[in-house]
Amino acid sequence: MRRLVPAVLIWMMLWISAALAETPGLGIEPFREEIRPGRPVVVSFTVPEDGTCSIGLADETDAVYLNITENRAVTAGFNAMYWNGTCGGVPVAAGPWRMVIRMNGMTAETPVTVGKMIPCLISVSMENPVAEEGDTVLFSFYSTEEGTLVLREGIEAEPLYWDNVAAGAGEAGFQAEMAPGQHELTLTLVGEDGTVSEPVRLSLEVREKADPNPARAAEPMPDYLREKAENGFTPAHTSPYRGEDETLNYWTLPMDITDEEAVWKVLTSPVTVLDNGKKNAEKTQVIIRSEPMEISDGVGMVTCISQGVHVLERGEEWSLIECYSSSFHDSAILNWNALVQGYVPTAYLKEVIPNQEMGLVVDKLTQRLYVFREGRLFSTLLVSTGIANAKQPYNETRSGEFLLVSKVGEFSSDNLKCALALRFNDGDLLHEVPYIAGTGYKDYSINEPKLGTKASHGCIRVQRQESPEGVSQKWLWNNYKKNTRILIWEDWQGRQIPVPEDDLILYSNKKKTGYYHTSDQCGTVRGKKTETLIYGQLEEEEYRKLKPCPLCAAPGRRDTIREINTKYAEGGDHDPVMTEARKNCPRKLKGK
Repeated sequence: MRRLVPAVLIWMMLWISAALAETPGLGIEPFREEIRPGRPVVVSFTVPEDGTCSIGLADETDAVYLNITENRAVTAGFNAMYWNGTCGGVPVAAGPWRMVIRMNGMTAETPVTVGKMIPCLISVSMENPVAEEGDTVLFSFYSTEEGTLVLREGIEAEPLYWDNVAAGAGEAGFQAEMAPGQHELTLTLVGEDGTVSEPVRLSLEVREKADPNPARAAEPMPDYLREKAENGFTPAHTSPYRGEDETLNYWTLPMDITDEEAVWKVLTSPVTVLDNGKKNAEKTQVIIRSEPMEISDGVGMVTCISQGVHVLERGEEWSLIECYSSSFHDSAILNWNALVQGYVPTAYLKEVIPNQEMGLVVDKLTQRLYVFREGRLFSTLLVSTGIANAKQPYNETRSGEFLLVSKVGEFSSDNLKCALALRFNDGDLLHEVPYIAGTGYKDYSINEPKLGTKASHGCIRVQRQESPEGVSQKWLWNNYKKNTRILIWEDWQGRQIPVPEDDLILYSNKKKTGYYHTSDQCGTVRGKKTETLIYGQLEEEEYRKLKPCPLCAAPGRRDTIREINTKYAEGGDHDPVMTEARKNCPRKLKGK
């Protein structure tokens, strides 16, 4: 019996040791890799009993403690949770830390290294989660850093959309060119170092297109307009086919903003665009050929989806069209803003009904944007269209008729920030007048005074301050509807800005603002005492120093209008820089 006692004791000691081993202490499993804020990792830890614990980060000196979680319910033994490298929604600063767990007076820790935050997409939402085939689907997002936005169906499929984006809030869009049904999409952001954000999942329902080409008869040209078109200026001013089309459309419309009825009819009439069937077609172009064959020379470029064309002859395989060439610096055919006639595949032609509630006209001669709404001229804004130079002839804003096809949001151009951008012609956007970045505030002092003159790189800059009707670029952004039509009138040599009648009523608070206004509801004088005067009085000594108000796009003084009209007198060249550039650019490209 004495020999059995030691054996029993040994057995009991082993049993107690095993039982104690099954009850873990307080501890955190070490991390094998650095933590990248924005990417979830699993935090594994053990606790000795049921209860609550807290987990946080302490720096090497214990001077800083960041709470990750507190009063977290746990059970005795192994526990795990996800952590995305943030505390209180703020990314943890890169560097060495200690992850500390506390429970019932006990403490355990493990070292952890926090690295650079991975790219993240926040507040992602889809504007139209139900769309018809071919529609532009818009989505908004907030990007934590500059990078490439990539949208896919699923995880591994070819991208439906990709584009470089700046840090901050943004919007983008893509064509819903997939079969009808429910589609699960993923949106990611690829940072400059190639790191990919966690995918954001979006759901899109695509429905069959109800009637993509609704029949609608063309409006015949009224006699009074035909006479004005024959004796004045139209967008097809230099076309060899001028006068052959007897219907009312952009190409036959006289450039007279005061004929509100005619302008409105054109703004709401069908427009013919090209659709080559490619993804992101609004960022692709088609070569206009000199002959109806693929191997013929190119004479110009037309942007798909958004740019309207004038169909002169419709053939079975090829159709003769005319438009202003939308050549950009990297286009296959470099024929800057020239009115060209040539052939495109007939299968690409597609008729679109534009927004029936609103339309826009931009006149490059007056540097005004005219907002038409519900059949009438609603408001006028100052703009800056492109100014070409010998090295950058492609800065000239391309004339023609276009559709606003997507929201882009804010983007950077050199040291400028351009907000509330709407796409109308590939890289040409309608956006708010830029401000200078990096100053600590939005500095508009350089570019805002240039409104009303050519100044941009091709986009159309629009005033940010409200007109008397409350219209600005922000208003256009908020009231955006896909396929709103925008007509851009060429400043043909020989066109003249009408000098206002002497009895045009104006308003002034000359002691306060130094401006004259078209309305006493203009933001600079609203609620203030104003005096009424007429345009003819601006020549009097008392009013000679008054300037036209930039908010209400007041007409220029007589001497300013005369100076512009002298520059555009009949017989001259309104764009000598462009004329010279066209002589030197490689306009022809065979077999492409």
